[in-house]
Amino acid sequence: MGVLNRAPAPIDADRPAAADFVRVLATWAVGAFHIWQQSWYGGAAPAHWLRAGSVGVDLLVMLSAFCLFLPWANAAVRNQPLPRIRPVEFYRRRALRLLPAYYVSLLFSLVLAVARRGWSKALALDLVAHLALTQQLYRPAYLACQLNGVTWTLTVFALFYLVFPLLAPLCAKWPLPTLAALGLVQLGYTCWLLPQYGSGDYSARFNQLPAFSGVLAVGLAAAWVFAKFAHGGWAQHVLPRAGCTALGLAALIWLDAEMRAQAATAEYQQFQLINRMPLVLAAAAVLVCFGLGLTLPEVLRRALRWLAALTYSFYLWHQMLTVFLKYDLHLPAWAGDTPPNQLGDAAWMHRADLLYWAAALAVSIAAYYGIEKPAVRRFSKTPQKMCAQKAR
Repeated sequence: MGVLNRAPAPIDADRPAAADFVRVLATWAVGAFHIWQQSWYGGAAPAHWLRAGSVGVDLLVMLSAFCLFLPWANAAVRNQPLPRIRPVEFYRRRALRLLPAYYVSLLFSLVLAVARRGWSKALALDLVAHLALTQQLYRPAYLACQLNGVTWTLTVFALFYLVFPLLAPLCAKWPLPTLAALGLVQLGYTCWLLPQYGSGDYSARFNQLPAFSGVLAVGLAAAWVFAKFAHGGWAQHVLPRAGCTALGLAALIWLDAEMRAQAATAEYQQFQLINRMPLVLAAAAVLVCFGLGLTLPEVLRRALRWLAALTYSFYLWHQMLTVFLKYDLHLPAWAGDTPPNQLGDAAWMHRADLLYWAAALAVSIAAYYGIEKPAVRRFSKTPQKMCAQKAR
C-alpha cells in the first residue's frame, strides 16, 4: 500500500492507516448487508460479502481492542511508562464519543416506533434498555427490537469499555496469561452454547460479550505484534516493507475466503460462532501486515481517515433510514402491499440501492459534522479548561 522508493515513509505507530481501512471495510460490509436486505440489488458488492456482511461487527470488536490498547503496547515496546488510566475519565471520554450521536439516532427511532405502533409498555421497556445501553442483555429489546436494531453492538462495546481500565494494564504487564485467559473464556462459552443451537437461548446468547472475549484477545495481540515490529530498524528498508504489503494482500484474500465460507453455510448463526476466530484472525493479519507495509500517499491516508470518521454515524443510521425510506415513505416510489423487489423489479432494485446508499452517506456526513464533532468539542472541555478560557 504505497509507492516503492529507496527511503519509505516511516510507519505511523500511533495511528496506522490500516486501522482506518479495516474500519471502513467492516462498516461497509455491515451496511452492504442491511441495504441489500431491503433492495435485493446484488451489484454493490460480491455476493458473499452481501450475504455475510453482518459479521463485519466481529471485525469492529477486534479493531476496538486494537486501537484502545495500542498506546499501552507502544509504551511497553519502547520501555516507557505505561499510560495512566483513570477509570472515571476513561468512561467520560468513551461516553462523549458514543452517546450524543447515539441518543439522537435513538430519538429518531423512537419517533418512528410511536408513529408506526403507538406507545406501549413493551416500547417503554425497550427504550429504557436502549438508554442504559443494555438492550442486548434484555431479550425483548434484542430479539424483538422496536427501535434501532443495529445498536445491540453498543452493549458489547460498553461492557468492554467497563473492564478495559483493568484489562489494559494486565495485558501490558502479563500479555500471554491475559490473552490466554480471554481466549479460554470464548472457547468455553462456545462449547457450552453450541449444543443450544436452534433455541431462543442460543439466538439471545451467541453475540454476548463472552462470545467475543477471544476476539478482543486477537485485537490486543495484534496491537502487541504491530507495536513490536513498527519500531524496528528493518522498517527503514523498502523490501521488507513491500513484503508486508504483499502479506497484507494475502491476508485480504484469506479474509475474503472466510466471508465466502460464512455466506455459503446453511446454518448461519451456528457457523458464525464457530468461524468467529478464523475471521478475526484474518482481519487482524490484514491490519498488522498493511500497517507495517509501505505507507500510502498522503491523499489516500486523508481519504481513509475521513471515511473512517463517518463510520460510527453511518452504522447508527443506515439500517433504520433504509427501512424508513422503503416502508414509511415508499421510496423509490411503489404502491400496493408487496415491495417491488419481491416482484422481481430489477430496475426498482437498482434505484433503491442507489437511493439508500446515497441517503445513508448524506445523513452520516450531516450527523458527523452536526452532532459528533460539535458534541466532542463542546463537552470534552474540562472545568479547568473552561475556567482558563473565561479568565483569558
